[in-house]
Amino acid sequence: MTWQGAQGPPVTAVSRSDALTLWAMLAHGEETENDRLRLSGLSRTSYHRSRRKAYDLRWLEDRYVPDPRCLGYSLVAVGLSRPLADHAASYLNAVATFPGTVLLWTLSGYALGVFFLRDARDRAALSKLWEAPGQARDSDLVVCEPTAGNVPVYFDPEGLWTHILEMEGTVRYPRGLVGRSEPTPGDGRVRSGVAQMMRGVSGTVAGSGPIYLHRSLGLRRSQRRLVERGYVARRVFLGSRAIPSFGEREVNRLLCVTGRTDPGFQPSSAVGLLTQKVGVFPYLVAGGGGKLTLGFLGQSSPPITGKRPPSSFVSQLLPTLATFLNDINTFQGDLGTLVPMVDHRYDRLSAH
Repeated sequence: MTWQGAQGPPVTAVSRSDALTLWAMLAHGEETENDRLRLSGLSRTSYHRSRRKAYDLRWLEDRYVPDPRCLGYSLVAVGLSRPLADHAASYLNAVATFPGTVLLWTLSGYALGVFFLRDARDRAALSKLWEAPGQARDSDLVVCEPTAGNVPVYFDPEGLWTHILEMEGTVRYPRGLVGRSEPTPGDGRVRSGVAQMMRGVSGTVAGSGPIYLHRSLGLRRSQRRLVERGYVARRVFLGSRAIPSFGEREVNRLLCVTGRTDPGFQPSSAVGLLTQKVGVFPYLVAGGGGKLTLGFLGQSSPPITGKRPPSSFVSQLLPTLATFLNDINTFQGDLGTLVPMVDHRYDRLSAH
């Protein structure tokens, strides 16, 4: 799915071998390396060469993502705002240092944030900080319980990459914030185990060099058990700024849409409507309290041509969104301007 906008900066073109390796890595999260090799359909040499390149060039980044409930966080929030130029630095620095901030991206004049919250007091503190009259406008904050139904898609680019390669069907899409775990409140052993794991294996984006967290390698048996039981998810994310292109298919824009839903609407329903009716795979979906936020990766260049007919973002996506969203607001930005102030930093949660 594509939409029109200002032309972004040039991005690195990849070979089909590289593109298939990226797809195999994004489509599988918990299988062995041999499984991903078979999925790619490449020779072992080609696959491993492309895989190393993907990590060395930061096209891919591995993360262990905890179920928030395992660390005592009962709520998750996804926020969008447009910081005012005169106050942007102080506003964003305050948000970045909020204890529950796990992600804060800025691009093209708007900010996207993800926050883990323990209780209503955390929620009130974040609302005051995020909405900040006189420092930001168009502030929107979706707050919900961290369940599979409320956050059915969490930075999952597999569907988009499947579309770019003109392949039929997806393997694991959509992947949400939480999986099959249902942690028991007050389970101290799980909480301490997850917290210790986050301190030891999460890694950060700030350091130089590639980020390698190669799945279960180096994990103790107790940590592997946390992954197997779904308390911690192994995820492979597209790099926040170094997203490659394949042929004429570039991924250089991030569009976020917010709106209000009718009573009883389930966020997971939006995924089915968009994939089936429009053929677009949301990158992020979160909803709660009658509000919904969606994120889409796409391109600003002319529509994709090839086996599939070109799609128009304006003519196809917005009318579909209007069938279940009211008071729609859009935030669109160039990935070339993206600054990851906080980038999937789940390790910082263990200290609070």
